[in-house]
Amino acid sequence: MLKISKRLCTAASYVRNGAVVADIGTDHAYLPIYLALENRITRGVASDINEGPISKARENIHKYGLENIIDTCVSNGLDGIEKYEPTDIVICGMGGELIAQIIENSSYVKKQGVRLILQPMTTIRELREYLQSGFSTIDENIVHEDNKLYQIIYVEYDGISREYSDAELELGIKNIENGGELFEKLLCSLISKKQKKLDGMKLGGYDTTEIEKEINEFKMLKRGE
Repeated sequence: MLKISKRLCTAASYVRNGAVVADIGTDHAYLPIYLALENRITRGVASDINEGPISKARENIHKYGLENIIDTCVSNGLDGIEKYEPTDIVICGMGGELIAQIIENSSYVKKQGVRLILQPMTTIRELREYLQSGFSTIDENIVHEDNKLYQIIYVEYDGISREYSDAELELGIKNIENGGELFEKLLCSLISKKQKKLDGMKLGGYDTTEIEKEINEFKMLKRGE
């Protein structure tokens, strides 16, 4: 059986049984291969903007004898993805702003029943700022791997605009609801970073009203108030 990272395994757990999955920016097709071997999907497509990963993906798909289940394509983001009619779209390991741009450039993500599983490496706040304009958060998760904390966001389009607080944008509304040990670690890490930023701003003589407000909002969550 193929072993995949904890980060990818958690992302894979959100793919619905019987789904048609699209892995955008595929990591050598490990995720769709894993799902196919688990009999979780009916079809899959591994997509990447570069030929190199796709070439490796084809090798791996052949290795596991899954050519009749998983297709490959060289594509920029979600360009042409409608051809495969995926129900579940996974975008892992990219910056949050790039993920937002990929989603913005596709009308397919607004199709009824299509769900997105997103794992940004950076600029998580910017991704959530984009998603609050039309995407409903079904669930979120936090993964600890290689001494780092990763956030996974599970959404679908409903066309309803929302307005999240600073804490909700950085921590995730569902992560706040779910709580847990990893949430506490993430919360403490973000408070520490903001406190360092606050200290630097004070030394520079800058207005610290907004950053102090953010820190207080975060600390309220830590106390569970």
